[in-house]
Amino acid sequence: MKRAFTLIELLVVIAIIAILAAILFPVFASAKAAAKKTAALSNQKQISLGILMYIGDYDDTYPRRSGCELNSSINPVLNDGTLRCSAGTGFGHSMTWQTWQKYPMPYIKSTDLFFHPMRTRNTTEWSTNGQILNSFVINLALVGASSASFQSMPWTGGTQTSIPNVASTMLLMEMPNTYAVPFVVRSGSAVNGVETVYPLAIREYWQRIVFKVTGTDNCGTTNEVDPVGAPAGGVTVGFADGSAKFVTAGKLVANSPTAMEYIGTAYPFGAFSSNCRRTTNVVAYSGGLTTPNTSLTYPFWGIGQ
Repeated sequence: MKRAFTLIELLVVIAIIAILAAILFPVFASAKAAAKKTAALSNQKQISLGILMYIGDYDDTYPRRSGCELNSSINPVLNDGTLRCSAGTGFGHSMTWQTWQKYPMPYIKSTDLFFHPMRTRNTTEWSTNGQILNSFVINLALVGASSASFQSMPWTGGTQTSIPNVASTMLLMEMPNTYAVPFVVRSGSAVNGVETVYPLAIREYWQRIVFKVTGTDNCGTTNEVDPVGAPAGGVTVGFADGSAKFVTAGKLVANSPTAMEYIGTAYPFGAFSSNCRRTTNVVAYSGGLTTPNTSLTYPFWGIGQ
């Protein structure tokens, strides 16, 4: 005669399973997050190497172009023979800083590498403009930016060899809600239509990107890492020598001078006065700034040795 389980026995088994699930699910989630973090680092490394190969073919010069090229989108769906460089058709064939991925793409040969595995993909930007928002970004202070309305030249000259310490200088990293790391431009610096630009190496700005903020103007900061600004507790960084590593939120902030050190002005200033965390699709910040102090030693930003 077979003996059936009693209700008490079934409840005990269910309780044991629930306890094991409560213990193991966080472990599984942590393992999944660690795997994505490793994948992000690998992606960043491949992109960094792609940039290195690009400048190897272009006389040591980082990509800095504008205009449109038919069927140049890295989203193949947009390469249908229609020129896409206007609000009506989208900007899939633009060659400006918003689509910097086009330049290392021939060496990387995979659009998947440009999408950060821990960040939410902006499907509208991708499907409409072939642009990648909220993922890996390029440091415009090192490469410059061009458009129909302005031309910019990095204070270092826009080449790899002009960077004092390539192994320590950030060329690429991850950042939310934008296509590239903006630069600082000194007001009135344009000569013959070309402006000189500097790194956005301002500690207070980056505090408000990677840490949680308070207040309607986002000017208050906390010690808690922001899951959007730094989803793994920091950011993946690609350096100018082609290497890549993970940098914690605290380290990123410490690697940056204060606004008073760098530009002699208290933060916030100019465009930041109404929103200390302003990030969305911005190429430059000015606000009547004088020339930043590049005699400081902050190699993460290419400043000093």
